[in-house]
Formats: sequence, C-alpha cells, structure tokens
Amino acid sequence: MKFDIHIHSRFSDGRNTPREIVRYAKKIGLDGIAITDHDEIEGSLRAMKYNSDNFTVIPGIEVSAIEGHILCLGITEKIESKIPAREVIERTHELGGIAIAAHPYDLIRSGVGDLIFSLNFDAAELYNGRTLITRNRPSDVMRNLNIPVVGGSDAHSIEEIATITMILDNDPLESIRRGDVEIVINDKKLNLIKSYILRRFKNFLEL
Repeated sequence: MKFDIHIHSRFSDGRNTPREIVRYAKKIGLDGIAITDHDEIEGSLRAMKYNSDNFTVIPGIEVSAIEGHILCLGITEKIESKIPAREVIERTHELGGIAIAAHPYDLIRSGVGDLIFSLNFDAAELYNGRTLITRNRPSDVMRNLNIPVVGGSDAHSIEEIATITMILDNDPLESIRRGDVEIVINDKKLNLIKSYILRRFKNFLEL
C-alpha cells in the first residue's frame, strides 16, 4: 500500500482543503495519507471522514517543539507546541501514536538534528520532498541510526503530493515502527517541485 505521510492543508500553510487532498491522492493512486498541519489538528480530523476500507487516512499533526519539528501520527488530540521534543514524544506515545523527526537536518527549516540518536523517536524522516539543503546525507546518518528511516512529500499543494511516498502494509503505523517500509522517490516530480521552491526562495531573498 502506497502512502504519503506528510501533507499540509489550509488549516496551516497548505493551499488545499482536506477534501481536495484526499480526492487528489485517490486520483493518483495512493492508498492512504496523513495530513500533518503545523500545530493544528483540525484539518486531519476533517480528513478522517474520508477514511474507508479502500483508503486510509492517518490522523496526525506536525508539532513545533523547542528543538525542531516532529510528525505525530495516529493521534486525534492536539499537542502543545514550543515544549521540549522529549515531552512531545512522550505525549504522542501516551496517545497511542508514533513520533517521527521531521526533516531533522534541514538547513532552512527547523529540525531536531542529532536528537534522533538520543531521544525515543519511532523514526526519522531523512527523505523530505521540500528539503533543499541538508547538513548530512541520509546515507551517512543511516550508518549509525538505530531507528527506521522514512520519507514524505511535505506537500503544501496537491501538485506536490507523492513526490516521496512509502510502501507500507495494512497497519501503517506498525509498519513504520518495525521499519518495514520502502521509500519511493519520484525524481522527475521532485526536481520540478524543488526548482519551483528554490525560485520562490531566491525571489524572497531579493525583496
């Protein structure tokens, strides 16, 4: 089953509604998604009404911890932002979910960095569709990492969905916990998206 576990909706800084996201994900052949808005869970909860036997919607949120961003999947309650990463992870586990370090080595956006080696993360998102510059190559990090490695598009518009996906089994959270994942990168689509984001970033710097 093919999933994109890192998507943003209008409830944070994405362009599309949960309904539009689900409709597009089905259209392009995904079996499931997670909407993970920044510090807001309402978009994810609204997407849950489209969960079915044929399409899985994983509830989730991207929490801005003090040290960086954390994807919290499998939870239906909002977790407070601007608290230590350790507390975000503990709260996620209390709620029955999994905690994933989002883009940990991104040089532009906030990631938890080497805390992936010392905190009780369930996985690390070393492959992210919006990471332009990273401090460490995934292959270098993986040599010493004892938790699963995952990937997600980090889509902020429906066109970005599925730049990076994962093949998971019919229990996606448990599949991630076990590290039973296959990361699929759509290089052509990913390069187009990254070129677009880089142009926008350069235009912003020139303002």
